[in-house]
Amino acid sequence: MLYVYFGHHKCASTWIHEILAQVCREAGLRTRLLVDPLTPYAHGPLTDYRRQDISREALGEYLSKAKVDFAFCITADRRHVDGLGEVPFRGFHVIRDPRDIIVSAYFSHRNSHPTEGLPHLAEHRQRLQAVSKEEGLLLEMDFSAQEIRDLAEWPYGQENILELRMEDLIARPYDGFLQIFEFLGLMDWEGDYLARRRISRFVQRMLNRLSFRHPMLGWLRRPMQVTGEVLLGRVYDHRFEKKAGRRPKGQEDPKSHYRKGQPGDWRNHFTEVHVAAFKEKFGDLVVRLGYESDHNWGLEPKDPILGFEGEAGRSRA
Repeated sequence: MLYVYFGHHKCASTWIHEILAQVCREAGLRTRLLVDPLTPYAHGPLTDYRRQDISREALGEYLSKAKVDFAFCITADRRHVDGLGEVPFRGFHVIRDPRDIIVSAYFSHRNSHPTEGLPHLAEHRQRLQAVSKEEGLLLEMDFSAQEIRDLAEWPYGQENILELRMEDLIARPYDGFLQIFEFLGLMDWEGDYLARRRISRFVQRMLNRLSFRHPMLGWLRRPMQVTGEVLLGRVYDHRFEKKAGRRPKGQEDPKSHYRKGQPGDWRNHFTEVHVAAFKEKFGDLVVRLGYESDHNWGLEPKDPILGFEGEAGRSRA
């Protein structure tokens, strides 16, 4: 069985990937990170930082040949799913309020995101730094439009893909990651209560880590399920406050990759001009994704929508 994380740019993909990678090393699962370097501006070939020419259409074949257990597709679109073909898999998909994506992308692309090897982003940064924030947010809507279209075109409703919102995952990370690993079938609910079992599992986790560090010792690797102690420990290790240098969630650092971590921050930066431009470019997407109840949304917040409604919510397991 293949496991897949489907993520998007500025949807906590770095944070999620780091947690998954650490857990998978101890669980003995072979992983592969797949990125489209042109995202969010356009679509191009995928890279795993070994090869630069991986096509979405042949993704399943590529992962099978590489004997990957868990794929991290952090710049996903519907062709990733289509490209898996007949390969049996279970996965999860994380989305975010597209308006917050625009604001987060604006600050990241203007101030902090690496631009080495990304000439399109370097040029975009120069443009952003030459204009006001108001104009820069409009430029960002154009630059990141492909990613927003990817959210709109995603094949919601797949029984083998758990749909999650980033907002829920960062608000309740422990519950969220338990839900993910339970959905994937990777949770070991027996726990390590017996001393003999605790010791044997600890030894195997260390052997798994050693096998990835030294390829000649690959024969030591034994895939295993994940206990709550291990999973939640890794989530704690990667908590926002630690990533942000002990800065509490909601306190902003415009130049940090972990800038703020606060849902709904778009209202602090959008004007009526941005609201109108967003609606013109992306239609009723925030309604379809369950972030608004109707198309008449604006800068003044309405009553919150409970749960995960809309197109994305109907596919929630």
